[in-house]
Amino acid sequence: MSTADVAPQLRHALEGTVAALKRLADSELDQDVVARMHQLGERKEFLDPVEQQEYDRLVSFWTKRTIEKAEAAVALQRLREAVPDLVASV
Repeated sequence: MSTADVAPQLRHALEGTVAALKRLADSELDQDVVARMHQLGERKEFLDPVEQQEYDRLVSFWTKRTIEKAEAAVALQRLREAVPDLVASV
């Protein structure tokens, strides 16, 4: 199907969706967050309870973000296959 066959409002909505998916798929965690996670991880056997909680939350956030990035990349690929000119135009 060509995007020429899609109603203009739907095309506009899909363009916004593609742009958001690209931003998410291409995003990186803030380097300060990554550095802190590595600092805590290097001494995780010796963390106090507050630091352990911080480390656990950072790891959980990183894991969720990695999954979201992968899901966005898969969704973009599916859109690229279904409506190639839409993804190429954004």
